[in-house]
Amino acid sequence: MVVGNLSLIAHTYHQTLSQSASIVSVFAWTYAIATPLLALSTNRFNKRSLFLTLLAVFLAGTLLSAFAPSLPIFLFSRVMTASVAGLMESLMSVIAYQLATTDQQRSMLVAWIYTGFSIASAVGNPLGTFIANLWRWQDAFIMVAIITVLATVVATSLIPKDLVNEPASFKEQLVLFSDRRIQLAIVFAICSAGMIFGYYTYIRSLIHQTLGFSLTALSLVLLLLGVLDVFANRLSGRLAAKNGIKRLRPFYVLDLVLLALFQFSMQNAWTGLLLLCALVFFFALFGSPIQIFVLDVASHDYPQATTLASTLNAIFYNVGVAVSSFTATQTLKVAGLPALGWNSLVYCAVALLVLLTLVRMTDREAMRG
Repeated sequence: MVVGNLSLIAHTYHQTLSQSASIVSVFAWTYAIATPLLALSTNRFNKRSLFLTLLAVFLAGTLLSAFAPSLPIFLFSRVMTASVAGLMESLMSVIAYQLATTDQQRSMLVAWIYTGFSIASAVGNPLGTFIANLWRWQDAFIMVAIITVLATVVATSLIPKDLVNEPASFKEQLVLFSDRRIQLAIVFAICSAGMIFGYYTYIRSLIHQTLGFSLTALSLVLLLLGVLDVFANRLSGRLAAKNGIKRLRPFYVLDLVLLALFQFSMQNAWTGLLLLCALVFFFALFGSPIQIFVLDVASHDYPQATTLASTLNAIFYNVGVAVSSFTATQTLKVAGLPALGWNSLVYCAVALLVLLTLVRMTDREAMRG
């Protein structure tokens, strides 16, 4: 809702487009800080009850976003929703991981969760933009609140009450961070998010201002990008089921090439659109493989920290969003919208180097095992 309507929100609160990037950063940093703290402190709680409580907080924050009379109150509402969104996402992964009986089923269930987020983007982002253009951007948040109520009803009926808990102290859970594989996975998640939001923070402006598509076409383009994201997440699940970390390497090489062509492609509406479609598809592939990798490491070596492990991708993805949104803003000030591709390219290059290191480390450990 925010990314698709960032310029409208900025106008409402009398902010410039570059100043309004703080709205994205506040959500991302809150998400990144609150998620691990909640995961550590709620380890002993029943997962079903915890999930429903988090949904209630999310609903309250969303309603406050819809009716916020000023930017500070709007930012506070984003803090409310961000503080619980990460743990909700992570709990879904843990619940799916616990209920699955085979490795392939685990990969596909986690992939379905990411597909759910993709469908939400495919439908929600352009629908939110359409609602904002037709009425007000605040009405898009009211739509999210209604969907949250429906989600709560569904969660109440579907989530089992007797999910397994493995209570552990802070210290017993934090040992997870001493593992070199986990450290590399964290850096990889940050840089992968960075390469996406290095330009996606300003996706509305890129499509409307740089490529010249109308506001009506903007909603259709966002819908197209969302549909591509859905298909990419299905492929991501298949990759995760078959040594997904290793199979990501050629896609990241391709991402580097595409980002190197970004500024030149933005000079034409159709080459720019084609490039954005390709980037969205290939960028979305990393989610399931890295989540399954981290959960596998935790369940095998640190079972007491499985819930914490499930939060890492969400946490550090949002660190990447916050950092890259900031660098995107600086790039925008200096070189303009078409130059955002170079911002993303730096993150992609680091992500590829980390990925290659992680694959070599995993191969060496497999040989020793």
